[in-house]
Amino acid sequence: MRRILVVEDDPKVAELIQVTLEEEDLEIEVVGDGLSALDSLARFQPDLILADIAMPRMSGYQLYQRVRRNPEWVRIPFIFLTGRKDPEDIRFAIEMGADGYLTKPFEPQDLVAAVWGRLARFEELITDRPWSQEKPTGQYQVGDLMIDLSRHQVIVEGQEVELSATEFGIMQRLIVANGAVVLYEDLMGYEEDELLGERDAAELLRYHIRSIRQKLKGAGVEDDVIINVRGVGYRLAEEPLLLP
Repeated sequence: MRRILVVEDDPKVAELIQVTLEEEDLEIEVVGDGLSALDSLARFQPDLILADIAMPRMSGYQLYQRVRRNPEWVRIPFIFLTGRKDPEDIRFAIEMGADGYLTKPFEPQDLVAAVWGRLARFEELITDRPWSQEKPTGQYQVGDLMIDLSRHQVIVEGQEVELSATEFGIMQRLIVANGAVVLYEDLMGYEEDELLGERDAAELLRYHIRSIRQKLKGAGVEDDVIINVRGVGYRLAEEPLLLP
């Protein structure tokens, strides 16, 4: 049974989420703030985190940063659930590397679609991909990067770059392409959300690409590893080298 950690300080909203997701045969644990969530993570070992942003003691943003700094938790899909509808808030959450953003009030079916969508995408990341006949494995060198597809790690000078599951999925797809251009629609096929139109999916993809570039730059990678082929798609700046 899949486990969902719900971090929500409004008891009515938390109850609605719990009832809705338990009807989907999901195991739910509800906590009221980010600090309590940190206590629950090691014990409960969730498959996905659904967190409000504005909470006492520790905000959803702060929780997300703590989760992504822990190598044991960094791959857990993370969805922000919030009453904030300002486009800047949504952009900020996406640029942080979050895997989803659902605004209140929400319809139960939208919540269910978002949760199952993220779980399915994570499952694709750790198992066979629909666009590849073989499970991608091995270690690859791309410039200053070492990408371990088996361990889902990106390493720069011995230090891991903390990519979200979604961001690593994009890198993995580009690696498998072996230096060839991956069309926008193929990358967006991984990113596409049932709740998003084509324009929004394309914008979401751009945010994730930008987030990857910023994280790599923060790790000391000066040159762009991902190149935009205008009007076509993205490719790696150089062909990945399979390490022995």
